[in-house]
Amino acid sequence: MPRKSPDFTLDEIPGDQYADLPAAQQAALKATAADLAATLRSLLATGALVQVNGRIIPAK
Repeated sequence: MPRKSPDFTLDEIPGDQYADLPAAQQAALKATAADLAATLRSLLATGALVQVNGRIIPAK
């Protein structure tokens, strides 16, 4: 049986915290990149993804 994914939550941030959309996106960039890298490493470690010729692809 596949593992259950953790619950996904979104936090609403009031619009007055950032001057505009690009500022909000810039503020979220570092955390988003770190989370994506951790997810890819985990999928590689479990064998769900594989590296072939310098590319990461789904395992067959």
